Amino acid sequence: MPPKSSARGRRGKPLSQRSKPTAPAMDDIEALANKLWLGDKLATWSDESVVDIMRVHIIGKHYARSTLQSLERLQYFELYLWPNFASLDDSLVSDTHVMSMLLMINEKHQQGVIASLWATLEGPAFGRLFDRVARIALDVLNTHGAVGLVDGLAARSVVVQFLIACFGSLETEYVRSACMPVASLALWEHIDDTRVLVEAEFGRMPQLRKFAKHLKKKPLGIVSDLLPALLRDFLALLFAEDRMGLAYCTKLVELLVDLESQLATRRYVNLLLVDYQVLDLCQLSAWYRSSDAGERRFQDMVGMLRGRVYFQVNDVSGLALTEAEAKDRHYQRVAELQLTAFREFPGELEALALASVASLSDEGALAAHLEALDDSGLRRLAALVGIRTRSLLPATVGKLQEDGVYGREFILGAFVERYRLRPTVADQVREISAYPNESLLFSEIITETDQYAKQPPLETVGYPVLAVPKVNLQFLTLDDYLARSFELYRLESAFDIRENIEDAVRRLQPTEAGFEGWARMAMPMHSFNVVDVQKPRVGERAPSRVRADICVDLSNYAESIKTEWDAEVRPRDVLILFGVVDGRVQCVRGCEVECRLDINGKPLDEFASKPAGTLRNLRVLLDTHQYLLDLSTDVYGSLNVVMRRKPQENNFKAVLETVRDLMVSQEPLLPDWLASTFLGYGDPSAALGRGPGSVYFGDTFVSADHVREVFSDEYPDIAFEDELFGKPCVLEFPSEAGGSLRVTSQRAVDYGPMEAIRRRENTVKFTRAQVAAIRSAAQPGLTLVVGPPGTGKTDVAVQIISNLYHAHPRQTILLLTHSNQALNQLFEKIIALDIEPRHLLRLGHGEEDLDSEERYSKAGRVESYLDRRRELLELVQKLAEALDIPGDFGYTCDNARLFFIAHVRMRWEPYYRRITGGADLDEVVGGFPFTKFFALDTPLFASSDVAAAVRVAEGCYRYIESIFDELGDIQPFELLRNNAERSNYLLTNQARIVAMTCTHAALKRGELVRLGFRYDTVVMEEAAQVLDIETFIPLTLQSTKGRMLKRLVMIGDHNQLPPVVKNSGLRAYANMEQSLFTRMVRLGVPYVELNRQARARPEIASLYRWRYRELEDLGSVVGGFPSKNAGFASTFQFVNLAGEESEPSRYFYQNLDEAEFSVAIYQYMRLLGYPAERIAILTTYNGQLALIRDVLNRRCGWHPFFGVPRVATVDQFQGQQSDFVVLSLVRTRGVGHLRDLRRLTVALSRARLGLYVVGCRRVFETCFELQRAVGGLLANGDKLAICPGERFGEELESERVVVEGVEDFGQLVFEMSEKQFG
Repeated sequence: MPPKSSARGRRGKPLSQRSKPTAPAMDDIEALANKLWLGDKLATWSDESVVDIMRVHIIGKHYARSTLQSLERLQYFELYLWPNFASLDDSLVSDTHVMSMLLMINEKHQQGVIASLWATLEGPAFGRLFDRVARIALDVLNTHGAVGLVDGLAARSVVVQFLIACFGSLETEYVRSACMPVASLALWEHIDDTRVLVEAEFGRMPQLRKFAKHLKKKPLGIVSDLLPALLRDFLALLFAEDRMGLAYCTKLVELLVDLESQLATRRYVNLLLVDYQVLDLCQLSAWYRSSDAGERRFQDMVGMLRGRVYFQVNDVSGLALTEAEAKDRHYQRVAELQLTAFREFPGELEALALASVASLSDEGALAAHLEALDDSGLRRLAALVGIRTRSLLPATVGKLQEDGVYGREFILGAFVERYRLRPTVADQVREISAYPNESLLFSEIITETDQYAKQPPLETVGYPVLAVPKVNLQFLTLDDYLARSFELYRLESAFDIRENIEDAVRRLQPTEAGFEGWARMAMPMHSFNVVDVQKPRVGERAPSRVRADICVDLSNYAESIKTEWDAEVRPRDVLILFGVVDGRVQCVRGCEVECRLDINGKPLDEFASKPAGTLRNLRVLLDTHQYLLDLSTDVYGSLNVVMRRKPQENNFKAVLETVRDLMVSQEPLLPDWLASTFLGYGDPSAALGRGPGSVYFGDTFVSADHVREVFSDEYPDIAFEDELFGKPCVLEFPSEAGGSLRVTSQRAVDYGPMEAIRRRENTVKFTRAQVAAIRSAAQPGLTLVVGPPGTGKTDVAVQIISNLYHAHPRQTILLLTHSNQALNQLFEKIIALDIEPRHLLRLGHGEEDLDSEERYSKAGRVESYLDRRRELLELVQKLAEALDIPGDFGYTCDNARLFFIAHVRMRWEPYYRRITGGADLDEVVGGFPFTKFFALDTPLFASSDVAAAVRVAEGCYRYIESIFDELGDIQPFELLRNNAERSNYLLTNQARIVAMTCTHAALKRGELVRLGFRYDTVVMEEAAQVLDIETFIPLTLQSTKGRMLKRLVMIGDHNQLPPVVKNSGLRAYANMEQSLFTRMVRLGVPYVELNRQARARPEIASLYRWRYRELEDLGSVVGGFPSKNAGFASTFQFVNLAGEESEPSRYFYQNLDEAEFSVAIYQYMRLLGYPAERIAILTTYNGQLALIRDVLNRRCGWHPFFGVPRVATVDQFQGQQSDFVVLSLVRTRGVGHLRDLRRLTVALSRARLGLYVVGCRRVFETCFELQRAVGGLLANGDKLAICPGERFGEELESERVVVEGVEDFGQLVFEMSEKQFG
């Protein structure tokens, strides 16, 4: 035992010597909440209270985000505002009450929890609210007055943000019903009196005219007047030059961009924006022409709106326009202008009418032609082609209008804007480098997205706006989807690279003399030289290739660093080059490693040993388009640092280039059955597999009773063929209700007595929901499977793959996951199936971690094929010797094939004719030509039954035949003389189950398409953890000219954590973290939800089962666990602590009391005998993770008995489980990360047997979204109740003790340690 002072310092006794923490002081808002609506008492309604809260706490604090967050967290909306609005007559609800509700709804939208709110509101009451908001907004827009206590500008901002929240939630039916009239056909009633634009649209889609007539008979009400009123007010503010209106106008442009980004709203809004000339007027405003940084966001948003308004899509039909169709539409529009000019102004505009269309696409040329008209003629021509001349601006704006009519200069500009030839989205993306440069990395947009959540410095309500595209439910076309994905992925990768560069610069410590520090991932370049610039290709300006040589000196680095740079910098890796001057990064460029060079500058083989000395030379490829732009500068002369990145973070270039290639592809990228659903249109169930029929289930069912258990409720009449159940089985579902379900068995291939090919059968008794998922996946189309924690997602995926493999022998399955770990777990289960190893292929890094003696990489499979070839040829030679046929028939596969034809088949066929023609037993046994080959320990024909003997003979021949069939598959590997060709042949012709991560699919897409890789089914596990674009790319790994994708099976859980997006703005504002899986669920695509969990105790599962439809427990967990956890009074417990959070650095949250208490629980469990490997300590913040590890080291490091538990953040622990979990929630001033219910679900579902949560009850109990979970946790009180006299693994029960706090528990653990270790 160490000295007592040391023991006291390490075991925990000092906890009692610390000053006791006090509970965080309750602020005035929380006190008010406790008085008015929190607690068990019925909330007492008072409109005066609402007015006071608005005046004192909201307006009085300048709409501070912290105040709004506090009110929202304390359920101001759910418990006070909404219940009283829903119950009161509309005349009794004040405008201040309505504005208070909108502020709370907007705050929920800002925090990303609005979906939980929509699930609790009533549709009719929300319709009332929306109508009331429309009336308030129209009144404010007409009078410019205040709404209750809220000034007019603030009220407009609140209303616009509310509309953005609503139009971002169109999947909620009552929200959609309420807000769609805002963007309906009724808008066209507000278009210019000439109606030219409207009549043109009616001509293209005549049915719209009928709808318009119907609307005149049954108008939609004042809601349909809201958007035109907002636009007129917006145009007035543009020229008022009041900077207080800038933020509001920028927010309104965001709303317009959102409306233009969804076809359902765009088809009517777009024409209104064109008629109101919104873009033309924006460009003439002072804000748009200003060079101040403050106006840049408005300018960027207007640029986004322009891209939306002129996007290449048919607004009415929703069909995408190809490049040729877009240009044809432009030429047709110009030709119509020429025809009108020739008909109405034959003299003045003759030159215009006869000019080429291409020449009129030039801005100056068209304006010059129109100068021939006087003012009245110009206005008449404008009216004829649908260009508005009557001004929408207030009379006070005189510089663009006169007597309510736009001036000549403005009308000319409108003509130019209308008839401009615009570049396609693909054209714009082609010119963007996949590598980031300094302009992007240090641009305002990167900084703004990172600081998205900060409160704007305004004296009125303000909502942040980012000039980035959003990911919502729908996309206009695939080009729109790809363009948005390209921009978001580019920004996210740039943000990550910028953080890497800043970290590297900080570590390198640049000075005027050089660099004083060092960094593991970056080092100064010894030299950098551009060595080869090749001529451009025909029709291009940029060089076809630019090469450069980089030299780095490793002499001052440790051996481990040298080894890393030698081993981890390989061909095709991306490096980041940057120049540091005067301590600041001046320029950044990217490059791709082509090869390593020796000391003489000659290329080295990828697998060559590291060169001698300390200098390392690399030849790299620079971006050719960027090089062309850099010719006028000396960028490359100032580059002095090279940085490498972790492989898992360095796939950005491959993804961006793949997206760019897809945008310029002329082939359809998705099969017809999936395309509309993918874009978010049409019937959500249209992509599902359809109809009854015959479904191959293989060995899914373990018995006939299993079949009845699954289907008896749906099909009372189940008929088994010959009254027997066998495997593999096929179920024939009736075409009519009430029909009989027929179960037939396919006879398994019999290989006689050869046990080398023995069938391995499934032993899992699948539940009804699991069978439904397997059945759905067997049919062509889309299958979504939602798998809550512990419901057997992996087993279902494995069975789906097994069934498809056996049911479709000529089809290929592509297996995808997000992580290598998950892929290996899945692949190891597939290996154990009745699947031939030669048909399995595992691509990408991570294959070496497989728990298998076989190698499943391309190189490993080729080697395995060649080894198998030797084994089979030896069997062929053995067969020849058994038949007493001299010769070397086992030399090549071709020799073996000829031997089979000439000797094996010629002996078998006459023998088979004899034994099937009525031969006796002696003829069957004595005449069998291959008896000597099957020299077994037991007799080959053990039965005296003739039929059984014939079956043995047939099975033996099948075995022999399978040898030559397999050699036929292997023969190409003899003919192909190098491993690269063999590997490619294996991938494209032999592998039937190909597994890779989504990242690897993005990296290798171009190569796979060039090789002609084909697949019929995609099965994706962890689908909810994969970015939308990273899910899409694997669907495009083959050319669609031939074989098309037949099935897409996505398995995941949208109720658990989404893909990782580091940039907070891209995550929260742009919704980049939304996976394709989640988007399909939001769209209403039907899915199968697995509903029996086998992970956790039922009482622990009850903490999160409310997140799912019908999650129940398997019989194995009901009564299958010990009744209690030794030493604890409860199997789960919330422990309320009074400590305070701290934030040593940004987002690095810590809570010392919680860390100490969590470690004390671990020590206590170890002292009772719990194994360390069965315990995990989880937390929600990296700062707390570091603190817990530090406390563990101090409290447990002094004695090896304690060991170390698994310690991780909740995010890191997704996909894993532990028998016992201690969870630290950290926050005391706000809910923080756990506000995301997906994170909460993961946090509560990691434990199997025991869950002990340490946190601040006051904060988490009052959060609306967390109420059900926290309420369940508090069922056992909020103090830790323990039974210290019990021991792990023993049945003893002891007296219950309630732990009063950190000090009390620390003292107890210290005393137990003293007793145990003396």
